[in-house]
Amino acid sequence: MTSFTHLVALFVTLLTLLDLQVLAAPGHHTALAMARRSITLKSSDIDTFLDAHNIVRSQHGAAPLTWSPELATKASLWADLCMMKHSDGILMTEPYGEHVVAATGDFSIRDAVGTFLQDKGACPAKPVYNHWTQVVWKTTTELGCAIASCRNAIENGLRRETLYVCLYNPAGNVIGQAPQNVQL
Repeated sequence: MTSFTHLVALFVTLLTLLDLQVLAAPGHHTALAMARRSITLKSSDIDTFLDAHNIVRSQHGAAPLTWSPELATKASLWADLCMMKHSDGILMTEPYGEHVVAATGDFSIRDAVGTFLQDKGACPAKPVYNHWTQVVWKTTTELGCAIASCRNAIENGLRRETLYVCLYNPAGNVIGQAPQNVQL
């Protein structure tokens, strides 16, 4: 029996194959266009995402990330669903890294990225693969993120929430590759 999650995954995959620009164009009044919850990023938002990641990466011997419009589009597709969970790899055919976080109140881009950095491990010989290791993973070169304004992305959420989705390419956190990719 197909679960709800698998149906959502199929839906997102199908949306990925469609050109959302056409569906959301003026004159095309579709439910999809009206359900859009992700926020159009300004160039300053993109700079903030990159800066928040690259400052930490530079402190740990990793080259700066570049912005990927393709990853940002995929992140936006997922953010539109307002689900506080990972996509389980359905957004692309190639592996990618992924962080999803949401909060109520004043929750900025830097706050969101800050949550990814909170779980830094201390021992490269016994690495803990987590949000922080994905951020500083040396072979990761691209970043694409999205922001959505949601209700109930957080379980039992009663207020408006801000949901952040960030995708990383190539994926980090590859078992056995931490010693050469994570510098403390």
